[in-house]
Amino acid sequence: MFDRLFGAKAPSVLLDAAFEDVRSMLHQSERMLEMALAALLDNQPLEVDLEDMDDTVDESERMVRRSVLEHLAFKPRQDLVASLILVSMVQDAERIGDFARGIAELVPLARARREGPFAHRLRSAADRLKPLFGLCEEGFLQDDAAKAREVMQTATAVKADLMRLNADVAASDLSADMAVVYSGAARILRRIGSHLSNIASTVVLPYDRIRHGDEEA
Repeated sequence: MFDRLFGAKAPSVLLDAAFEDVRSMLHQSERMLEMALAALLDNQPLEVDLEDMDDTVDESERMVRRSVLEHLAFKPRQDLVASLILVSMVQDAERIGDFARGIAELVPLARARREGPFAHRLRSAADRLKPLFGLCEEGFLQDDAAKAREVMQTATAVKADLMRLNADVAASDLSADMAVVYSGAARILRRIGSHLSNIASTVVLPYDRIRHGDEEA
């Protein structure tokens, strides 16, 4: 990505640091998702403060926006496309952290253990999404279109599976609390996949098409 965006010249120190901040946001969000899923689907106690972790993600977003503004203030005509892409990426990375925290917020709503076919299907979907964090990072750091497209295609496939799960929950005889928990988790996982796909789309789509990658996957 750096060669494509910056050509022969090196990226500015500010923008280079901003890309690293996006990378760290993805790592933090991935850890948050792992712990939230353990609480929801493995019925484990949540022993970390996800809100505190999400605050770190939010602060990183502010740092990236500040870096972009400072760069453009001094060099408004230089690296404009890279700056716009960074702002788009950081917005998606921040939302992933919010959604990861949202999974844990479903746990108190459940009056029973999360087990059985719906829990299994959610776990299967989550297991397909989790590797996309690493692929997404590699895609935008290495400008690897194949990895970026794999993220987009997998996210689209998982989204379809989770929409079917929601339909099955609606037609089931689950108690109200468990139906809310399972359908809520399915929706959140769909959104996480979409935001990862949005970030990956910066590698394979022109600026005016990024964040609309589902139909291109």
